[in-house]
Amino acid sequence: MWWLVESGQHEKYSSMCIIHLPLSATEQSLRNSGFHDMRLFDPEVMPHPDFHRLLVGGVAPRPIALVSSIGKDGRGNLSPFSFFNVFGVNPPVLAFSPAYSGRTGLPKHTMLNILETKECTVSIVTYEMVHQISLASAPYERGVDEFVKSGLTKLASVKVAPPGVAESPFVMEAKLLHHLDFGKKHGSANLMICEIVMLHVNEAVLTDKGGIDPVLIDQVARLGGPYYTRAKRGLFVLPQPSVPLVGIDRLPEEIRNSPILSGRNLAQLASLEELPSGFIEDDATLEARHTSAKKLLKADEVLAAWKALSGH
Repeated sequence: MWWLVESGQHEKYSSMCIIHLPLSATEQSLRNSGFHDMRLFDPEVMPHPDFHRLLVGGVAPRPIALVSSIGKDGRGNLSPFSFFNVFGVNPPVLAFSPAYSGRTGLPKHTMLNILETKECTVSIVTYEMVHQISLASAPYERGVDEFVKSGLTKLASVKVAPPGVAESPFVMEAKLLHHLDFGKKHGSANLMICEIVMLHVNEAVLTDKGGIDPVLIDQVARLGGPYYTRAKRGLFVLPQPSVPLVGIDRLPEEIRNSPILSGRNLAQLASLEELPSGFIEDDATLEARHTSAKKLLKADEVLAAWKALSGH
């Protein structure tokens, strides 16, 4: 069930959510620029499960934290969470959200354990582990050992009590720094912010320069619903600028206003330290030059595209 909002009045609709609100200047500008298909979704009036479905489908792919924890009674828990990432290095910090159950409103066993003992490990999930991760994610009673249920192997930790997962090539030992609770309601977030105190990395995924090989580590990530993605199947290289670049604003007007070149193409042309010389605007040859440049940009031939734009 979706919600339509129009002039402050709420009506239920059983198909796609269409929300008609008075357009702001920004929204009107977007529509005038050709972005006619954007729809607005208001979390204050939509059912939480429907809004959650949109969030997890749009904010993706998300890395998966396989979190191992132990309660004060010594019983362990192993559960995956995809609201997760790392932040900074001095100190190194990770954070994840074991949100309150959307069905029951109850807190996750992981959260209860970490609040009691202030420790956990986070293991990165690989493609080889996915079916075992699915087993570990089932809603068992508190105290059931998901290592046993999933068949995963415990890896002894150095600085914390909870074990890591031996099948994972990348395991972080962590201690709780802060816990932020956002409501204690069905689906409410809570954020476990932890300092990484030890890192275990399998030598097989390390590069000669001390980094992680993105193919060999073979991570998976979460999308919306039952969908996942295998990271190494979608790899591409994008330069990381270390100096100021030209930027789209400095491109010649003919190129900025091209009816053929896309925003992606303009960004490719603008990702140089200096504009190439020799460009002359010519309306009579615009279509041919811009079409040729677009084909070259599809193959990431940026300098050749500039030559095509210049008529060479």
